[in-house]
Amino acid sequence: MRIEQSCEYPLPLKKGWDYLTDWHLFPTWRVAMFEILEPDSASWDKAGDSIRFAYKLLGRRIEGVATIDEYQELELIRLTANVPGLPVIHEEWHYEALGDDRFLLRVVQDTEPTESFFGRVIDKTLMPRSLQKDLERTLDNLTDIFEMGID
Repeated sequence: MRIEQSCEYPLPLKKGWDYLTDWHLFPTWRVAMFEILEPDSASWDKAGDSIRFAYKLLGRRIEGVATIDEYQELELIRLTANVPGLPVIHEEWHYEALGDDRFLLRVVQDTEPTESFFGRVIDKTLMPRSLQKDLERTLDNLTDIFEMGID
């Protein structure tokens, strides 16, 4: 399954990049992510870095790990998110400057099929709609945050 969403934001690319790559802030804008686990061992600025997170899915707390697969500063972060029993999610966060005071963010999500019964049921019935809705709400959160202004 593949989902793609784009949004323009009213601030310079570097400012948006710095905000979006600060893993401490992920729970403030990433829908359903509410906690970074083991923050002392988290890092997020090169390929191989990872964070553990707590996420709410269908009202249940689940934990996972997101790992950077590719990191091109001010251009792209490609990552893989693993949550035991659920389909693996691959994400690409593409950044593009639109002049000095705007940037475009394009997010692509792909899922891998899973072998577990629960994972297959989720993947076929709930995952597509849930991922699409979470991504839309995440980008909307960022719109609200960036329109209010960040330091």
